[in-house]
Amino acid sequence: MQTNLDLSLLKELPELSAKVTLEIRPLAPLSMVSEMPGSYYKSMKYPDKKMICGLFENILDWHIDLPLRKNIFKEYKAIRKKQKIEVDDYVSGSTYQPLLMDYFSINGKPKVKFESLCFYKDLWNRCYRRSDSYKHINGCRNVDIDILAEKSKLFSMWEKVVEEKKLSSKDADKERNKWFSDNMGAIPCFYTSPTSREFIAINGIFEISLLIDIHLRDLLFQNINSNNLGYLGTSEGWVDIKLK
Repeated sequence: MQTNLDLSLLKELPELSAKVTLEIRPLAPLSMVSEMPGSYYKSMKYPDKKMICGLFENILDWHIDLPLRKNIFKEYKAIRKKQKIEVDDYVSGSTYQPLLMDYFSINGKPKVKFESLCFYKDLWNRCYRRSDSYKHINGCRNVDIDILAEKSKLFSMWEKVVEEKKLSSKDADKERNKWFSDNMGAIPCFYTSPTSREFIAINGIFEISLLIDIHLRDLLFQNINSNNLGYLGTSEGWVDIKLK
């Protein structure tokens, strides 16, 4: 993460007086799901405003971790409050806190120009974290080798004493959870679970007309030649970006 970012744009009142066309060419299959997809991850047909915001931040090299991002947005809201302007957090259903949502708007319906397009379903590994239960381990592919033998021995023992009715299932779970808590440093932070997800394989481009703040437009044009690649939906959904 950079420590010398110029965020002076966020102190200015956005004026959406310029028009640009955002052209996005997928370089890999995309899965652009809404923030609250439910049990099935159905892809949208084109990126929404929040996804575009992420692309713009990538172009500007605004790679900011969540704690700092929250502090920046808190100050941003304080500035707008003094200007008597209410600001939406834009974080519903997601931990991503966008910073540029007020500096552009989508003008009309996006266009999809393609030579070929295919929708398909695939299994996608979703990352979870459950720090309160040993069941977290069941989805971990890799565990520190130093605890494998101990885990196998203890978990087999607890299973056996439950079968022999020498220990209740509830008490056995307490023992497993305590062992898990004591050894969290040797266990991956996240476990994975296969989730059905829709993808779009497209040979073509998305064309999205935008009304945009002039200062933001100029910053994007200054940076896009060296930062024209980004991703949509998943970290594998690479795209090439152009502004006209």
